[in-house]
Amino acid sequence: MKSSKNLKSFEECFSRLEKILERLESEDVTLDETIKLYEEGLTLTKSCYDKLTGAEMRIKEINKNLKGDIEIKEFKQ
Repeated sequence: MKSSKNLKSFEECFSRLEKILERLESEDVTLDETIKLYEEGLTLTKSCYDKLTGAEMRIKEINKNLKGDIEIKEFKQ
């Protein structure tokens, strides 16, 4: 299993979040495991939010420039 630090793309982070949710919904998860999964889930949620915010900013910049010359700027995440 990959740690959340090794997940790079939005899709990888979201997929891991889905697996965490499935595990948390199972009946045989311990309290310690629940806390670890919850913590990892929060980290992944922040990563997904940051990636979506960056994508939104990029789309707004592209749309803003469509009235003139298309200028694509790189956003660092």
